[in-house]
Amino acid sequence: MAKQYGLLIDLRRCIGCTSCQVSCKMENSVPVGGFRSRVEIQDEGEYPAAKRYFLSKFCNQCDDAPCIKVCPVKGATYKRADGIVAVNRDLCIGCGKCVSGCPYGGRYLQEYLPVKNDPKPYYKDVPALAKAPLKDLRVADKCDFCSSRLDAGQEETACSRNCFGKAIVFGDLADPNSRISKLVASEKPDVLHPEYGTKPRVYYIAPDKKVFAVTNGPLNVS
Repeated sequence: MAKQYGLLIDLRRCIGCTSCQVSCKMENSVPVGGFRSRVEIQDEGEYPAAKRYFLSKFCNQCDDAPCIKVCPVKGATYKRADGIVAVNRDLCIGCGKCVSGCPYGGRYLQEYLPVKNDPKPYYKDVPALAKAPLKDLRVADKCDFCSSRLDAGQEETACSRNCFGKAIVFGDLADPNSRISKLVASEKPDVLHPEYGTKPRVYYIAPDKKVFAVTNGPLNVS
């Protein structure tokens, strides 16, 4: 059976150091203003009852991914055999429909990566593209669980490798003996916005459920 990757964040161990965010930026050459991962930090209340909340956010690698459904180019956004939702940069036409179609704000347009695919055949599906100069179009980007590392045989993401508190667990959900599978089975973790029905593969162990309401902003603000 093919591996089915997932990510789990244990908020009991997260200290809000943002090493996951910084590691992601360095590993994947993410420009300023765009995020593949981001730690949202919000304060609640006042002294002496003040509290600070941390929530690391990523593309949720949804099993029922809205970004795949809205993409006008077959294969430009697709699900790999290992469950990762990926972007084919050679096929992306930079229309941004996947960016606006992600309910989590998990995508952005990479300002340094111009499109390679000719958008003209897709003008009927995305009329606004006809008004956009080809030289200005940029491909979509998002977290892909560091697929370049995985494809090179390194079975860990940059964020999980560099998490000081060991709060980020990456692994094979199809393997019942993997650490992530055991934690999902024993802790019954939460996912972001289950009401969206997207079936995320990013899980959270959250002792204080209020963290989801307090840090409810999108990963990227388009």
